[in-house]
Amino acid sequence: MNISSRAAITLTFIAFGAVVGSQVGTIPVIKAQSGADAFIFGVLASLGTLATITTMSLGGWVNKRFDHRSVLLFIMPVAFVAFVYGLTAHSIFAFGLSFVALSLCTGTMDLFMNAEASVVEHDLAKPVFSSFHAAVLYAIGIFGLISGFISVNWGPLWAAIPALPFVAAAVYAVMKAIPHRSVERAHDAPPRIPLPKKILILIGIIIGLDVAAELTCVQWSGQMLNELQPQLAAYSGLGIAFYGLCNGSMRMVGDALRARFDDLHLVAASFSVGLIGFVILATGPGFGISVIAFAISGVGLGLIFPCLFSVAAKLAPESRAAALGLVSAVSGPPRVLLPLLLGFLAQNYGLSSIYIAASIGTMVALGFTFWATREISKNHGAQVSPRPSPSHS
Repeated sequence: MNISSRAAITLTFIAFGAVVGSQVGTIPVIKAQSGADAFIFGVLASLGTLATITTMSLGGWVNKRFDHRSVLLFIMPVAFVAFVYGLTAHSIFAFGLSFVALSLCTGTMDLFMNAEASVVEHDLAKPVFSSFHAAVLYAIGIFGLISGFISVNWGPLWAAIPALPFVAAAVYAVMKAIPHRSVERAHDAPPRIPLPKKILILIGIIIGLDVAAELTCVQWSGQMLNELQPQLAAYSGLGIAFYGLCNGSMRMVGDALRARFDDLHLVAASFSVGLIGFVILATGPGFGISVIAFAISGVGLGLIFPCLFSVAAKLAPESRAAALGLVSAVSGPPRVLLPLLLGFLAQNYGLSSIYIAASIGTMVALGFTFWATREISKNHGAQVSPRPSPSHS
């Protein structure tokens, strides 16, 4: 059976989304059975984010020793095992341990599947990066809804079943279609072209604020809807479902938009739309309006992550994992500290307060986006959002 590299990476993104979405959908039930409150969950979210950033920051070091294919084949089954372990948590310690373990796995998988995706886009000589991120968001939305319904009605452990075949399919596809590639800087030789660190640092700050904003939808949407309408607990996954589906839909058309517009201009426009959704959520609307607001935020934030990751990878074509690792390291402080702040706000001022924080963070990210755009315009050697020449084969 012939499997293209594009299909293999798409399946990998879907497997990632299936595991993350299934975890998100079960969080309200796991919180209840482990005894964790909103503040404790905020602490766990910060620890999990720290674990994710740590693994992503080590990406350059890992990639000097193992290629993308080897890392993905190892980490995908390990991530699924960590996810299943989390479904059995009946104490705060077990919940925390499983949450951090899965975060270590998803951070590693996130970095290396994006690094390989940038190689695939380069080889195809056309924009396809956003389509991969569309796949992961569709998967998160669909599996978040499915797992939420299953965990409430039959127990969280059953929520692992839908994701299993997709993880297995991704492992098989990577094994068949992704070749072994020479590792980056295997002998620690200095790169011929130095990393544009200032621009990458700015991109890292923007990504940190973006991911922190997205986490308010991914990790808190179900809890907010569950609090608004406890009798509709089985449908608390609608928030992440609509967020994920709208986010994914934007990424489906994202490559066409990236072929016509500059990446960072798209990022600025996206933050502006996402801000509208967060402002609505900050007003504490009802169940239905909240679902719509999550959808608006999904539309707004859809293109930011793929655009920024693609920019970072293309700024350092010889050292993609190193560039993405630097960006991930810089993105760390807001990604680690904001979940802790969100947990504190939710526990003391209500869940709508976290969307006030998200609105402020989005406005700050918009300012940094304008700064990065100005810095790149001064750096004429940096090629941002290049239009790959069409293939003539």
